[in-house]
Amino acid sequence: MLSDTIYLWEPEIFTGKVPSEEDAHQVAVELHQQYCNISSHGKTLQAWLNLFASKICDPQYQAYFSEPARQWVQQIRQQFGQGVCASVRLNALVQEAQNDAIYRVFYEAVQQSGVGFYEPNYNVWAIGELQSPENAVTHMLQPYLLHPLELKPVQVVEETRSRLDTGEFEMPHNMAAAEQLIGQWFEQQDVTRHLKLEVFNVAHDYISNWGNIGRPELALDTGYRCFLLTQKQLGVFYQLKMVLRKLTISPMLSFAMDFTDRFIPQHLQEQLSERLIFRLRSMDVHRRLMGQYKSEPCFALTGRWENQADIQEFFKQLDAYIHFIFSNIGKGRLEVLQAWAYGDMPADFTVDLDFRFELMMIALGLDDDYLNERYQFYKQAFTRHNARTRDLGLLEESYKFCQKLMLIVEEAGTGLQPYLKK
Repeated sequence: MLSDTIYLWEPEIFTGKVPSEEDAHQVAVELHQQYCNISSHGKTLQAWLNLFASKICDPQYQAYFSEPARQWVQQIRQQFGQGVCASVRLNALVQEAQNDAIYRVFYEAVQQSGVGFYEPNYNVWAIGELQSPENAVTHMLQPYLLHPLELKPVQVVEETRSRLDTGEFEMPHNMAAAEQLIGQWFEQQDVTRHLKLEVFNVAHDYISNWGNIGRPELALDTGYRCFLLTQKQLGVFYQLKMVLRKLTISPMLSFAMDFTDRFIPQHLQEQLSERLIFRLRSMDVHRRLMGQYKSEPCFALTGRWENQADIQEFFKQLDAYIHFIFSNIGKGRLEVLQAWAYGDMPADFTVDLDFRFELMMIALGLDDDYLNERYQFYKQAFTRHNARTRDLGLLEESYKFCQKLMLIVEEAGTGLQPYLKK
């Protein structure tokens, strides 16, 4: 963001006079040296971070902020989570020095929180209304107040429809033709065209490494295709996988996301026995029927490919499945998964969640009471229905894992905001 080190401090620790512009940097350094090892009992620093991070990491403003900027904010969160002293020093992002949106959000956050700070790029020192130069924060914000952050308009481009959408295609008679047809659809579909597409002649998986070979791109063509579409945003790795084994049977689909890096710093990851992964099968999503307690599967993605109509219907359903996934939990929106874990589902939909994942999301919000409540619920339900010993064992393992996960996330300061059930 800025070209040098930023200093921030709790406003109550400074009782001297407002420094001159020439002395501002030196006063900030001396104040930091005096209080950098003294634990903070105030809440202003955390208030500043909450304001700053909420805008930088908001998916709807992603057009303004780069991935390195968002990762930088995550690092600050981790730094604060390890314990905040009365004065903190932040290493700024030099490559973001010309990003006006970063400055706007930074100065809005210091103005609203009242935190003490020194920002070297414009040589501004301030604690609330005490500022050097005088009224510096207002002057910094003035150019940006005329142009508040808004969703940037989407450039209208002429839509190019895939042959699978228009019906102008022939039934593929070999894997090479099928690969070309499917690849074109992925490249033109409005979500997957932004993902990285790879096609292998052998099974491969970036999230589950079991069974992978060293160089899948060199595998011989044996009439098998594995399509992998991947993306990483805000520390979350997305993978949509489609496997085509026969030309007459619809492909197998799977979706998974790994958000270990979002919550667990690299040096702490080895303390966990498994990574933080969510999987969503098409049959896990059901549509609630109006006025009925029953539900029906949302996406019909299994069956035979006997004619063009079968193939077109499959890709119509696949389009809906992809939109459901990325409109709900794309762009790093893990708060939606958190809502699902608490039972607050999308309108008119029900998503079947594995109990282990439900407990994991509750743990990431550091909700120890509700974690224990749901653990007891499943334990009683499994016992009442004479569940297999293996299921009870998985429940115990999951509960112990989540307790450890909470300790690590709390230490790293990366947990989700507490969830208020609707």
